[in-house]
Amino acid sequence: MKKVAIIPYINKPRVPEITLRLVDWLNRHKIAMSLPIDDAAGLGLTEFGVPESALFDGADLAVALGGDGTALRAVRLMGERIVPMVGVNLGEMGFLMWVMPDRVEAALERIHAGDFRIDERHMLKARIDTAGGRVIDRLALNDILIGREEFGRLVKLDVLVNDKLFCRYAADGVVVATPTGSTAYSLSAGGPIIAPATEAYVLTPICPHSLNNRSLVFNHRDKVTIKPVLTEAGAKVGVSIDGVALEDMGDVGGIDIGLAEQRCKFVSLNGPGFYQALSDKLKKWLNLT
Repeated sequence: MKKVAIIPYINKPRVPEITLRLVDWLNRHKIAMSLPIDDAAGLGLTEFGVPESALFDGADLAVALGGDGTALRAVRLMGERIVPMVGVNLGEMGFLMWVMPDRVEAALERIHAGDFRIDERHMLKARIDTAGGRVIDRLALNDILIGREEFGRLVKLDVLVNDKLFCRYAADGVVVATPTGSTAYSLSAGGPIIAPATEAYVLTPICPHSLNNRSLVFNHRDKVTIKPVLTEAGAKVGVSIDGVALEDMGDVGGIDIGLAEQRCKFVSLNGPGFYQALSDKLKKWLNLT
């Protein structure tokens, strides 16, 4: 390792303590580091604070300290600069954060020695065409949500698969998810759980106004296009990428979605793995433990 980018969720208990342990380990091993400016200031580490645009410059590892939401934040900050990431779990057991707080130094020693493998996760690419002619390109690790800006209002969306009309959904919206994101919002909306390595993605309607609307799983070559059908004056469609709403888009003409060539990279240290984490979650949800 030459440089590590640290992304902490500083409002979580123990994050300041563990961040300082991480910084101490990196200093002792003479490894450079960077943190977002505001986080660095909040932790008293201003000498390591950099603008978000420079956070991953020269970095060969990212360390996210928090829960799965912190990992999504790190991916969002990376943009198209894919840096291998390790997650330190300071929330409930999620699906992206495998290193427990008391094992931080041991995990760093193994990574520094090259004793790890890379677990690649599919990402979605979205191209949003606005009525003003602007094109917005985004990547998502978990999901893309399309619905009315007014929460809970019905929206009609034409869904085209490989440029041919498939159907029109009348719903609160639709969520398009990667296998990684299939255990998040899509699952809550009734979608299937998809193993992370599967070359597929899923579209799930949210509270559809129909009794026969179901999720649809696409293969890695399929392109999905979503076109809003707005029948009310002044109605607008909102788009959320990995839980963060896009702002100042104006009117949305259409959204092309497919699997991206880029893949997010997670450092694997033989943690519980997807199926063990899923089993633990299911037992908790079913009150079996």
